Amino acid sequence: MNIFDYLNKDGVIVSLPPKNKKATITAILDHLIEKKKVDKKNRKTILKKILQREEMGSTAIGGSVAFPHARIESVKDVIICVCTSKEGLDFDSLDQEPVHVIVLLLSNQKEAGLHLKTLAFLARMLRDKYLLQKLKNAKDQEEILSLLYKQQQAI
Repeated sequence: MNIFDYLNKDGVIVSLPPKNKKATITAILDHLIEKKKVDKKNRKTILKKILQREEMGSTAIGGSVAFPHARIESVKDVIICVCTSKEGLDFDSLDQEPVHVIVLLLSNQKEAGLHLKTLAFLARMLRDKYLLQKLKNAKDQEEILSLLYKQQQAI
């Protein structure tokens, strides 16, 4: 799998301000709308689907990582947005620790297999604590993309 088929500079946010889970997801979604990766008319539906998924159980899996995600009919292709927070965000993490790396994943409703495969691959990439520390402290989008590219090559 090559995550760079779905991730580029427009899908990276460096240093999200500390907010709660809903405000963080909303900010990420607004960024994707601004970058024309998501149609503004679908904002409410996408936000609702992501928050419904979070109600089922937090996507903050521990180790300072969260994977908010949803499959949406209006999304045509896989969308990945990687975000960092130096301060950490309250995301109702399983380990009760703040989240420093958030990877939002959106895909088409009909792409269950690809959605799960992408989630699993991203989770595998981000198991590395050394990488997470570097991502948390990354200064710009290029550095984050470079770190992720090296990690993908190593897997």
